[in-house]
This record gives sequence, structure tokens and C-alpha cells, in this order.
Amino acid sequence: MANTETTLTGLGAALAGAEIHRAPYQLVSAWADQTLTLRLGGAGHTHGWIGAHLRRSFLGALGPGASCEARAGGACPWDPPCALDVFCREQLRGARGDGLPKPYVIAAWPEGDDLTVSLRVFGMAIDWAMVAFEALVSGIGTILPWAKIARDLTRPPPILQRDISMFSGQSFDVSGASTIPVTSAQLEFLSPMDATGTNVLEQPHSILARALRRVDGLSRWNGVTLDPEVGARLAQQTRRLRFDMSGVRSGQYSSANRHAQRRRDQTIKGKILFSGEFADLWQLLQLAERGHIGRHAVEGLGRIRLSPDPDA
Repeated sequence: MANTETTLTGLGAALAGAEIHRAPYQLVSAWADQTLTLRLGGAGHTHGWIGAHLRRSFLGALGPGASCEARAGGACPWDPPCALDVFCREQLRGARGDGLPKPYVIAAWPEGDDLTVSLRVFGMAIDWAMVAFEALVSGIGTILPWAKIARDLTRPPPILQRDISMFSGQSFDVSGASTIPVTSAQLEFLSPMDATGTNVLEQPHSILARALRRVDGLSRWNGVTLDPEVGARLAQQTRRLRFDMSGVRSGQYSSANRHAQRRRDQTIKGKILFSGEFADLWQLLQLAERGHIGRHAVEGLGRIRLSPDPDA
């Protein structure tokens, strides 16, 4: 994946040097992430608009502790690099021009009158997790423009609960890796998925292919990556599956970037049923529950829940 014409050092070199594996279960076994979950009192009505604000306030709170170079958008010269460099700067770009996913996702969803917010950090970036978690809390309290999000929120909502959890892919049962007894499953979007680019309603297999690419990219943060030939085979496998898209509907996601430019992207939401031969594909799709699918995952899009189809 790494551009061999570019000399990489430090974190970039570690990501470029990820071990290449042919067995998908090895990506599962190497997976690790850490998650901060906050419960914000009385903010449950803001979840539909808050993802981009959470991301910007999080990165903004990382700024004061960052190097001058990182704050200017360049590579941090420190060893180890500052957290802003890790979570904001693109660390690696592949030969096809695709950038490595950032090593975190943010999510937000209502629970009654309250809002639950989570920040999940992957693999090598866990070394900077506590700095990231404190930055999220600081950004929520001092940077995020609550009054613009909801007029009744004249001050930051109180944090009623704070939990930190660790997840390891080794908790998955990967024995008998190629004999997963699942032939029909449901994919439910817990938040809309970015649907720009390929017409996913006409080519639903591309949704699962996006999930595989993202899992493979995030796996580099865990020091491993999938052999390209195996990845291509699994992508072809998605084309042979059968899809029921009757539970899917289109929508739009709107957020402003740091230049106050309003972005409007096509999305889909709802439920997808798919069936066929899963084999190794199922294991990697389960990791997509941890890392989301598609663009703007760092703002909370593409959060999914997978389950075997109960009617199969």
C-alpha cells in the first residue's frame, strides 16, 4: 500500500510495514480498539447534527498540546509525534491514491433525554488514547458551539457518566475460520452511510466491499494487512451474494467544514438483507461494526449492526 518512492519514518513506516496475511482471521486476531463513552444530560435532541461539531471540537482541543508543525498541517517532528499529528494528518497514501483511514471514529445517539457520545481509537493509536479522550471532553466543554446546535442549550450539558472499555479481536471465535455457518444476514444502519460515488442501490455489493476496504485499512493500525489477492477474492465474493434492498431509503447528510462551506452528501439508511456463501467474509464484516463503513466515519456516519437473519 505504501508509496515506495516516499521515505517514511516513525509512525508512517510502521503503518507501511504492516505484516501481510492471507488468512482473514489473522486480521481479526490482531484487532484492538479502546472506546470512551460519555452520557450528556439533556442533549438527546442534538444527535442528528452534532457529529461534525464533535470532530472539530475534539481536534481543536488537541491543538494546544501539539507541535507548531502539526498545528500548521505538517508532519510533527517529535518522537513520538503529538496526538494532533496522529488523529488529524493523513499518515499513508496507497498506490491507487486511497488514504489510510484515520485511527478513530466518533458516534452519537440519543438515550431518552440524554445524548451518548463515543470516541473509539484503533491499534497503535491507543498509545495516544487518554490524550484523545481528555481532548474530547475538553472540546465538548469549551469549544463545541452548543447554542448553535440547540437554542435551549446555553451552556455545555453535564457529563452524567463516563466509561472506558477495551476490545480485542481475540475474543472472537476464529476457530474453523472458513466454516462460519452463516448464509443469510442483516445489516442495519445505526447511522446513515455516505453513498456518494458508486450507486449503492444498484450495486449493493459495493457496500460490503467498502466495509472490507475500511477494515483492511484500519487493520494497518493493528500492524497487519490483507494480502491484495485475498482482498480481491473477497471483493468478488460480495458480487455473488443476493441482496434485499427493500428496507433501504436514501437521504442527505449536511455539515459545514472548517471553512464554513456547507457539504451535502447522499446517504442511505435502513436495513439490508443479504445471503449466499460468506466463509471468511463474515469475520471481516463483523469488524466493520467496530470501524463503521464509508466516508465521514470520524463524524459518526456508517455505524452498523450485523446479525444473522433470524428468518433464514
